[in-house]
Amino acid sequence: MRFVLSILVCLLAPLVVAMDGRALGTAGSSGRAAIAEVVLSQSADLLVLSAGYNHGFRPGSVCLVTRESKPLATIVIAEASEQRAVALILSLETQQTIAPGDSVALRANPRI
Repeated sequence: MRFVLSILVCLLAPLVVAMDGRALGTAGSSGRAAIAEVVLSQSADLLVLSAGYNHGFRPGSVCLVTRESKPLATIVIAEASEQRAVALILSLETQQTIAPGDSVALRANPRI
């Protein structure tokens, strides 16, 4: 019995991380944020999101940027901490720009 409990603890411990009383990536994670900052550079523009792990954003996650419910861009999360995430732009609608305050939502995986 003790062995079984130790195995369960080892398997479940990484899955449960206390942040506001919920586990990472659970249904309690909203998957929504706002653009906090746009960092322009010659090689790649970076987007800083107002949320991170605490809202379900993980490196490799693909997200949709919208303004007033109109799609602006598709982005991918490059790095995330508990409270912030940094993303790269994958595609941008013609004649559009991304600005602080634009909405970001995790995109559903179309293969599921």
